Amino acid sequence: MKWFLYAISIFSIAIGCCTILYTNESRKFVRSLFNEIDRKIISAFEALIGILILLSAPASHHSWLIRLIGFMAVIEGVVIFFIPKNLYDELIDWYLNSASDQTYRLFGIVTLILGTAILSWIL
Repeated sequence: MKWFLYAISIFSIAIGCCTILYTNESRKFVRSLFNEIDRKIISAFEALIGILILLSAPASHHSWLIRLIGFMAVIEGVVIFFIPKNLYDELIDWYLNSASDQTYRLFGIVTLILGTAILSWIL
């Protein structure tokens, strides 16, 4: 499962860079993504990614941190699946409309750092 860690880390680095450099375009892309896809599909995808991260954790120097990231992704998928629709809509509305460009860039920086850390920890 080392290949999955490579894929997820490179993907995270690319997403982080795009979010930092092209904030408005990233926001438009995420808006179209959330408008087209049902939240139950998003939650299942998030939980599946978390399970795959958990399974690939032994291929890392810091497997405990990779397991923590995977566990948090599974919890996020479960929360998205079970929260009420109006709370989910408020959260998505904040993220898509109310969050400032600096907030988006901060999320991009965190994603970039996390992707780089995972890439450097692969055995």
